[in-house]
Amino acid sequence: MKKLIVRSVGIVALLSYIVGYNDPSQIQIAEAKAASTHTPKPAAKADNINALIPAGWHILEPFQDEKAIAEGDLNKDGIADVAAVIEKDAGKDEASPRSLLIAFGSKNNTYTLSIIAKNVILQSDEGGIWGDPFDSLTIDRGSVLVSDYGGSNWRWYNKYRFRYQDHDWFLIGSTSGTYFTGAVTMEQADEDDINYLTGQFIKRRTDEQGHLTTKKGIQRKKPLIRLKEFNPENMQ
Repeated sequence: MKKLIVRSVGIVALLSYIVGYNDPSQIQIAEAKAASTHTPKPAAKADNINALIPAGWHILEPFQDEKAIAEGDLNKDGIADVAAVIEKDAGKDEASPRSLLIAFGSKNNTYTLSIIAKNVILQSDEGGIWGDPFDSLTIDRGSVLVSDYGGSNWRWYNKYRFRYQDHDWFLIGSTSGTYFTGAVTMEQADEDDINYLTGQFIKRRTDEQGHLTTKKGIQRKKPLIRLKEFNPENMQ
């Protein structure tokens, strides 16, 4: 595709020389038009959320007739926006990739695609013996909250909170925990809860005797992780 664009631009430049284009800005405009004919931009607006889903993908249905989709105001304009988990159509004997799609609603009942983020949603085979680790997708307090859960005798869970600010999406909070089902319940799990905006954290631990301790503090703040760069494997 790149070679095709280069050739087209070269032709435009040659023609501009022949017909006498002396204004560099006019040449640039002509080159841009030629390049755009070979690299059309995908539609960013649609009348419904389904029209924004890439071809060969669908909205995840964790349960029959229940889609992984949530509505709420995410950009503080008073209009309902949409977040959805999308999954590539099933391949043969392999788990399909999943992504998080977020679109902003408008007054004329259309949607504008904001982001399709990879790596956020675990695949169906990444939950261990428990099975599919996808737990829930919600819009809570103006942010997108993604939850997963898995394991066997040792269980684990994660909750990631993303918020739209400064014209981009960022991870602003996370909650991660583990526990042994033969000894304690989820309420007694070893858990780390962090607010990346303030640096505040809560660490909860349960010892072998079942005694629970909680530690609160403030850690040094770091630059927020952008949603498009987020990967749960780097959160350990």
